Amino acid sequence: MAPQYKPTLDEVRTLATEGNLIPIYRELPADLETPVSVYLKLRNGGPSFLLESVERGEQVGRYSFLGVHPPMTVTAQADRVTVGAAGGSVLEETTGDPLDLVKEILSSRRPVRLPGLPRFIGGAVGYFGYDLVRFIERLPETADHDLNVPDMALLFSDNLVVFDHVRHKLIVIANMRVEDDLRAAYADAVARIDNIIADLRKPLTPPPAYECVSGAEWRSNFTQAEHEANVRAAQEYVKAGDIFQVVLSQRLSRETDADPFTIYRALRMLNPSPYMYFLDFNGVAGASPTGEPIRVIGSSPEMHVMLEDSHAYLHPIAGTRWRGKSEEEDNALAAELLADPKERAEHVRLVDLGRNDLGRVCEYGTVTVPTMMNVERYSHVM
Repeated sequence: MAPQYKPTLDEVRTLATEGNLIPIYRELPADLETPVSVYLKLRNGGPSFLLESVERGEQVGRYSFLGVHPPMTVTAQADRVTVGAAGGSVLEETTGDPLDLVKEILSSRRPVRLPGLPRFIGGAVGYFGYDLVRFIERLPETADHDLNVPDMALLFSDNLVVFDHVRHKLIVIANMRVEDDLRAAYADAVARIDNIIADLRKPLTPPPAYECVSGAEWRSNFTQAEHEANVRAAQEYVKAGDIFQVVLSQRLSRETDADPFTIYRALRMLNPSPYMYFLDFNGVAGASPTGEPIRVIGSSPEMHVMLEDSHAYLHPIAGTRWRGKSEEEDNALAAELLADPKERAEHVRLVDLGRNDLGRVCEYGTVTVPTMMNVERYSHVM
């Protein structure tokens, strides 16, 4: 039986009037693969990503997303913006507001939505660093940029592998651009799908073995005395009414020869969360000013912000307790959390801040709080 690609070329001719990016895809059974095994087969040392989700730390989210071979990348360090192409070559270097460039690129992409596909079918994946806030708010710049990493790094992926954990299917997607020669563009998308499937059918090469580096120590960017002095200073700011809450953070670092993806695999087992990600910017133009490739690894229970169909959503989380060792202890800790005046005050404050943030960009009178102070349980905390 010939492989079935959806939509067909004839259907594409009709869909071409609805947008300029059409996802061409093919489905495969996924019962012999995992997101980790697929990623290990597809990564080739270049830029790529893996996005996974475990709802409430206990139940696997419906989709996992893997992106490879992005045709375009965008990085920014302050107002210096670099647009890159596949292979790490530089397409454009400019100065200005990097967020304006991202808006321009996204507005030029008009993907066609097809029934049966997930909401995410390709696009920008990466990170926005805190320092980009200075393109939105007037703030002083006091931090030392000693790491010399980009403030923003995005992979614009047109090739995607989606794990549908409910249907036990792999969906291999290649977005085709609507051009004058639709037949050639369709053939190119089909070829990209076939290349990915050919890689999936290769045997899995075991990842490199890793032995813990003995004697390696964690290093902080603050001494104990400096951190304690910062705590005392923060307390004085609170007393004076200058601030009402502060997060005093520190950066911990250590040497390791472990494969970065091995570290991610360990994290996903130790701390399964709704938002788990492995971002590999190796070879991205402008992403490695020191020559060292950048990988970003994370696992978080909290959605920062979501925009869908002109509706914006925030989901603030405040107040924490460890998970109990039994159902009875778990319920007792949840009751304690709900009754704690400090935790309740913090939660109310974050909800109010979220409402204010949404109120700055949403239509007047449309901001609502549908639920309040619900206890959510994750793998290690509630």
